[in-house]
Amino acid sequence: MGNASIHLQAILLAQRLAGLIGASPVLLQAPGIVGSAAAKAVLAKDSAVKDATKLFPKLDLALVGIGSLEPSSLLANSGNIFSTEDRRQLGRAGAVGDICFQFIDKDGRLVDSPLMERVIGIDLATLKSTPRVVGIAGGKSKISPILASLKGKWINVLITDRLTAGQLISSLN
Repeated sequence: MGNASIHLQAILLAQRLAGLIGASPVLLQAPGIVGSAAAKAVLAKDSAVKDATKLFPKLDLALVGIGSLEPSSLLANSGNIFSTEDRRQLGRAGAVGDICFQFIDKDGRLVDSPLMERVIGIDLATLKSTPRVVGIAGGKSKISPILASLKGKWINVLITDRLTAGQLISSLN
């Protein structure tokens, strides 16, 4: 769904990673965000979506991006983003960023929003039960979301760049 070339790249990366570690990828064949809770309900009944989502509780490792309220150009081009008004609403509710389109506030608490009824993917409670959750993020715009992810204990490993790591350490002191 969305921009085909970006999704093709994501599929190729998943297949390459799976090949490197001797795994078989299982793709969640649905957009990350749909237009309504009713659309989500319909897609959730699809066998391909059910086959993927039933594996969420069995994860032992999750690689997740940590997003800010303003999507990266890559994500914006994918078609899997909330509208500007939706993001404003999330900001008014205290959101500073997201993990798997689940938005959190500066203290790492899940932001309660009806927008979450439109997300197809793993929920943070299920993600938190995964033994190793690796957050991948970097850049100035990701400082607050990374700190929130750490405070909420949503991730237990962080992969970032040296400059972002330095800024994170400075902000903790």
